[in-house]
Amino acid sequence: MLKWQPAKTSSAKRANKQLQLGDELDLEITDLNSKGEGVGKHMRQVLFVPGTWLGEHVRVRIVELKKSYVQAELVSILQASDSRRDVPCPYHGVTEKTCGGCPWMFIDYAAQIHAKQRRVEELCSRLDLDYPGAVQPSIQELAYRNRAQLKASADAVGFVAARSDQIVDVERCSVLSDHNNALLAKIREQDLGIGRRRKTWVTIDIADEVDFEHISFNQRLPFRQGNTAQNQEMLGWLTRVLGGLGSEQVVELFAGSGNLTQALVASGVDDITAVEVVPEALDALRQRLPSAKTFAHDLFDKTKLSDLVSLSIGADLLLLDPPRDGFALLGQLVSQLPSLKSIIYISCDLASFERDVASLRELFELRELQPLDMYPQTPHVELLSLWMRKT
Repeated sequence: MLKWQPAKTSSAKRANKQLQLGDELDLEITDLNSKGEGVGKHMRQVLFVPGTWLGEHVRVRIVELKKSYVQAELVSILQASDSRRDVPCPYHGVTEKTCGGCPWMFIDYAAQIHAKQRRVEELCSRLDLDYPGAVQPSIQELAYRNRAQLKASADAVGFVAARSDQIVDVERCSVLSDHNNALLAKIREQDLGIGRRRKTWVTIDIADEVDFEHISFNQRLPFRQGNTAQNQEMLGWLTRVLGGLGSEQVVELFAGSGNLTQALVASGVDDITAVEVVPEALDALRQRLPSAKTFAHDLFDKTKLSDLVSLSIGADLLLLDPPRDGFALLGQLVSQLPSLKSIIYISCDLASFERDVASLRELFELRELQPLDMYPQTPHVELLSLWMRKT
């Protein structure tokens, strides 16, 4: 097989070349960014290229110039990765006319897991942490999503395109569960009465636990993990860890509607304080688990940190599962809780996890780190971590 060779251009000429919009060049993909885009370098400039993979050699075109990086689009593949596959979805792509929900669907699942493992190990290396366990793959790489938010306009029902605010009309989604695809089909048969105004959207939340008569329009459902089987894996890990801690008083932040709280209750914890930002989620938690004490609190407001400290005084375990932005106040909170013996931090974003746990290192040490693949076909990685107070 012919190997890719760089274009024969003098080093002096290349060094003086400043990239401009519309320029084309050959590039080797040497990394992946947090969005799952391929990363390459041209002299000192970093380029991001959607739809490319590690080790590939590609022809790209410059589409946007930023201060710290250059955005490019794929023109052609000069040497493809052995992990490329036929995409199991007719809507997949990286253009303004294709769905951007599953950016890694063009790569086989084993390679996706390997890339996620690499990302987590690189994070551990930066933080000087022991390497984690192997990424727990999903039982299903397709048809796993138990919920989704559809967008509907006068012309389409589906998902937002990869690089625009246009809606891609989708008849069936490869990652949605059978129940949700049946809901999608029924919704497509309805007259939603949207009208012909440009960029008028209706959002439609669908879920495995919701029948057609109770679909939410323009009203987001309370958060729930989108992969039922992987959520059970996460709850199993949490139950095992709780069994070894013997915690008596637990504060749970970002408790949502009680997904992790149920493991606390099942593990026999008597004193549970569940704190959540969204009041509607707390209402669901109260109905589901009435034994837990619940508080609505703005966890992102640093001026209210003293109130959170007061709620948490006396706790020996802190459990948190924040959204993608993480919990920047973690270090300040923990430093004011002397009775705290352990922390279980579940994260859905490597960057915010890296920032937050850096503030723990003085008082706590990592005992366990388990990565889990909650969302196949995406660069998303869930991190399950246990931290113990240093003695």
